[in-house]
Amino acid sequence: MFDWKKFFNIRIDSAPADELRDRIESDSTVTGANLVILIAAILIACVGLNMDSTAVIIGAMLISPLMGGLVAVSYGMATYNLHFLKRSMVKLSFQIVFSLLTAAIYFALTPITIPTAEMAARTSPTIWDVLIALCGGIAGAVGNTRTVKTNVIPGVAIATALMPPLCTAGYGIAMRSVPYFTGALYLFFINAFFITLSGYFIFKLLDVPMSETISPAHLRFQRHILLLLGIVITIPSIYMAGTTVRESIRTSQIESFINQDMDLHAANVISYQLKDGTLFVDVLGARLDEETMENLQKKLNDYGSLSKVRLEVVQSPASSLNKEQVQDLISSRLKQATTQAGGKSYKELAEEYYGSYNRETSTISLLKSLNKEAPALFPAIKEIKGGTVYGKDKDDTWAPAAFEVTVTVTSQLSPSDAEKLKNWIASQTELPVSLTIQMETSPSSYFGNGINWNGN
Repeated sequence: MFDWKKFFNIRIDSAPADELRDRIESDSTVTGANLVILIAAILIACVGLNMDSTAVIIGAMLISPLMGGLVAVSYGMATYNLHFLKRSMVKLSFQIVFSLLTAAIYFALTPITIPTAEMAARTSPTIWDVLIALCGGIAGAVGNTRTVKTNVIPGVAIATALMPPLCTAGYGIAMRSVPYFTGALYLFFINAFFITLSGYFIFKLLDVPMSETISPAHLRFQRHILLLLGIVITIPSIYMAGTTVRESIRTSQIESFINQDMDLHAANVISYQLKDGTLFVDVLGARLDEETMENLQKKLNDYGSLSKVRLEVVQSPASSLNKEQVQDLISSRLKQATTQAGGKSYKELAEEYYGSYNRETSTISLLKSLNKEAPALFPAIKEIKGGTVYGKDKDDTWAPAAFEVTVTVTSQLSPSDAEKLKNWIASQTELPVSLTIQMETSPSSYFGNGINWNGN
């Protein structure tokens, strides 16, 4: 029969008690080489946070000696060696204060004071950080108690990340930023407490000898204190985890809405932002009518976490961007479409998505030309407005059907001049022309009144 107890037995290759104590004592030293390494780790972490470099920050995690102090505290608790525990806590406190002050001095002197993503990532700890610290503490304690040290410790150092939160808290001191100081320091204490707690349990499982006899009442008191501290430290992280999950779901649903429901052929989404219960979406291209806006609002509210979010579309004409910006948008649109189009060629995609922008810029160019030349041909013309009208063709697809023009005149045109004007405009566009002529002083709401049908 398989012996599960032997399968999970961590006592088999554990180091002798005396060797274990000497090793922990040595790793928790704060003078000499360990102090030099601590300073190097602080500066590397500060530079990595300052430059937003994950690789540099990982380097600081690897060489940081803070793990030794935490293991020493957990060992002192497990053996009830009060003298060893007090010395270990004093050493660890020195390392923490020294790290905070050194980091604060660095960030007070550096010319780069803008917070980075790496800093922000260490200001909102969650329940997952608790789980990482627990698992990291277990792995670290087991690895540290083997007869021959394994490569577990470097991995634990990276996973638990003790130095970066301390340096971020130092940034909060230097910048007088309470959120950065409290958030990062809270993350550090989550990691430190649960690494120490898991180490304490491992040492108990290894039956490390107690240095003195402790009464059952004292044992119960210690366990109650550890349980209380665990609850107090964990509860805020659970709340933050819930907030993080809700934000992640909301962000995912916003992206789905933008990519699927706002995948418009005549307009492109430039950017979007959720602020104060309103989703602001910047759109480039043809203007969206009220019916389309109402449908988009309904689709947005169909998403569970966006049911009360209001949609605000900021619409801009294609002419408001320069050539380079338009090209970037087109390239982005084509890249997105390629992944969704199931193998469409670049030419097909270009014809599909470039058309709306190309037609709008052509219309604007034509209107500029008409407004420049028309007064010379027809002095009564004050302004020409117009645009492409869409309709269904014989294949039941929407396509440009006509070029609708509204001409404002200072005096009525004769029917023959109106016909000449229409033919002149038609000669400059490939579409049929729908012409309306309005008087400048009294435009009609329903039909053109700019033609003198009586011939006067």
